[in-house]
Amino acid sequence: MLSAPYWILTGALVVGTRAVMGPYQKRLLDDASEPEVLFVRDTVALGLFLPAVAWTARSSGFSGTPRGTAAMLLTGVLNVVGAFMVFAALSREDASVVVPLTALSPVVTSLVEPLLRDTVVTPLVVVGAVLSACGAAVVSSERNTLRSVLHASDTTAVVLALSVNLVFGVTSTLDGIATATVDPLYVAAVIVLFVGVGSTARLWRSGPDDEETPTQRQRLLALYRADKGILGVLQFGGLAATLLTFGAAPSATQASVLFRANIVLVVVVSSIGLQEGHLYRRTGGAALIALGVVCGVVG
Repeated sequence: MLSAPYWILTGALVVGTRAVMGPYQKRLLDDASEPEVLFVRDTVALGLFLPAVAWTARSSGFSGTPRGTAAMLLTGVLNVVGAFMVFAALSREDASVVVPLTALSPVVTSLVEPLLRDTVVTPLVVVGAVLSACGAAVVSSERNTLRSVLHASDTTAVVLALSVNLVFGVTSTLDGIATATVDPLYVAAVIVLFVGVGSTARLWRSGPDDEETPTQRQRLLALYRADKGILGVLQFGGLAATLLTFGAAPSATQASVLFRANIVLVVVVSSIGLQEGHLYRRTGGAALIALGVVCGVVG
C-alpha cells in the first residue's frame, strides 16, 4: 500500500487549519481590532507551546547552528510585520479577497531560496507569476472587466495583501533554513512569542479608553469568552504543522505551494459560510492563482 510522505500529511493539516482560520479571524474582527485578536490568539497559543517546548528542551535540548538560530529570530520579527499586515487587510476587505491575494508568496520564495540555498530557478517561474497576477485581478474585481479591475476592492487592503507576499516569501525560506537545524517547535514558539509581543505593544500604545465605551480589559475578556480559545488552538496546531512541514519537505518552495491548496477552500468557506458572495468569480480567480503558483514553483 502506498503511503503519503510525512511532509504531505502535515501540510494537509496546515491546509485545513488555514482554510478555517481565515474566515474565523474575519468574524472576530467584526467586533474587535486586529491587535486585540492577535493578543487573544497568541496568548492562548503560547500557553500551549510553552509545555511542548519545555518537554522538548528537557528531552533533546537545543542543537541549532548559529545560522539556523539567526534565521529563527529573523523569521519571528518578519512574522510580526506580516501578521499585522494580514489583519489590517482583513479588517478592510472580505477574507475571500485578502487570502487569495497572498498566494503569490511561493513565487517570491522560489526567487529568494536559490540565493540562500542550492536551488535552480527557471523561466517557468515568470509564467506562474503572470498567471497568479491575473487570478489576483479576477478575485479582487467587482466584475471581470478591466474597469472593475482598476476600480476594484478596497485599495489599501489589496496593497497590504499583495505586500504580504514579499514578507512571507522571505519567511518561508528562513523557516526552511531554521528548521534544518532547530526543532520546529522552538521556531513556532518564537514566532508566536514575537507576534504576541508586537500585539501587546500595539495595545499598550493605543489611546486611552473612552469613558462611554468598554475598557480595553473588558473588550479582551469579552473576546476571550467569545473565542473560547478556538483561535489559539488553531494557531498552535497550524503553526506547529507548518514548521514541521518546512523541516521535512525537500524544499521550502515545495512546502509553500502545498499550503496554497487552502485558497479555494477559503473562498468557498468565506463566500458560503460568511455569505460574502461572488462565489463563482472568486473561486475561478483562486483556482487561477493556484495554477500560477504551481507553475512558478515547478519551474
